[in-house]
Order: sequence, then C-alpha cells, then structure tokens
Amino acid sequence: MTGGRNFGEAAFCSERKGFIFYLYGMLHPLIATVRRFTAFPDAEADYFLSFFSEKKYKRGAVLLEEGHVAHEVFFIMKGATRQYFFNEEGQERTCNFSMEQEFITDLESFSRKARSATSIVALEPTTCMAIACTDLATALHTSPATAEFFRIVVEHVAAENIRRTKSLLSLSPEKQFSDLLRDKPLLFQRVPQRYIAQYLGIAPESLSRIRKRMMAVQKS
Repeated sequence: MTGGRNFGEAAFCSERKGFIFYLYGMLHPLIATVRRFTAFPDAEADYFLSFFSEKKYKRGAVLLEEGHVAHEVFFIMKGATRQYFFNEEGQERTCNFSMEQEFITDLESFSRKARSATSIVALEPTTCMAIACTDLATALHTSPATAEFFRIVVEHVAAENIRRTKSLLSLSPEKQFSDLLRDKPLLFQRVPQRYIAQYLGIAPESLSRIRKRMMAVQKS
C-alpha cells in the first residue's frame, strides 16, 4: 500500500512488538474492549495501540473545553469523566458519564473539526490512552479492523443517542433512575448526586426522594 504506513511492518518489524499489546503480561484493556465488538488481529491491534499515548488528569482537570475543537479520542484506563453543556438559559446540563474501558470525546466536534458544544472534565484522578484525530485517520485508512471497529462505535453512539432521547421524553424519572442503576451501578458510588440529577433532568431533591422510595420498596 502506498501513501500510508503499513500496519504489518509497524507491528512486526519493530523491536517493541508485543510490548504495547500486552500490559503486565495481560491483554491490554483497550484491545480487550475493542474485541468485545469485533475481531481484531494481533498485528492490527499492536499497530492501532502504537498511535496512543498515556495521559493523566487530576480531579477537576479539563479534557475538552466547550468552544474548542476535539482533537483527541480518550480511552479511560482508570477514573471517571463527566460531559456537560450549557443550555440556552445558561443552565448546566450533564449529558454523559464515562468510566473504565470506555471511550469519550465530542464525536461531532471530532469528526467535523468543529467547535465542541460540550466540555469533558475528570470527576476523579483519571488515566487515559489518547489518540489524535490525524493518527486515527491514518489508522482508519490503513487498518481494516480499526475501520470496522469505529464504524460499529459510531452506530452504537447513534443508537444510544436515540435511546437516551426516548428515555428523557417517555420514561418517568423513577424508570430512568432504575435503568441507570441497572446499567451503571458504580455511578452512584463515584459521581456526586447533583450531576446524576442533571443527567436525569430532575432536581437533586427529587432524586433523593426517588432513591428513598426505591430503598423502601426493596426493604418491604
């Protein structure tokens, strides 16, 4: 293949072959996550990982600021992040939480190179693997497995956005809370209640009442 880096050469002609692919003798969490969605040959896995760099953020640190272009996609190795925006009334609204083994960015900003409508901050000390837009473009062009994986990711994000919109429009706060507790139980141990209330579109006091009612039902 001309005009691009060859993933076979990158993976197998380097002295560091396998060093990135395995972390402390175990399959790298990023590759383990990718393989939950699609097949990912060892050569392309090592090639894909070679584009990532490790970044660490303190609690409260900004990974992406509203109004800036999202130049990176982050894979969370350890920690948690919150994604939020401000509505027309200037009110803060949380739209996403991400934890270990999840990817995070503003996809619209990243794909269109447009200013981001959201911000992303670390809720706790967070370690990420980050890949730049230009490097991802190279990987997508030269690695079929990477291209297939990100096609699946985009489809998943689109489906999740539809599900989230339907949930906000048609489900009661109690049902939304129950679904969130089922899908992300650790969220309630690691995220301040006010942000969870924002995510559900209710006041913190309402969330407290819902939790108390559900606890009472479970005990009865």
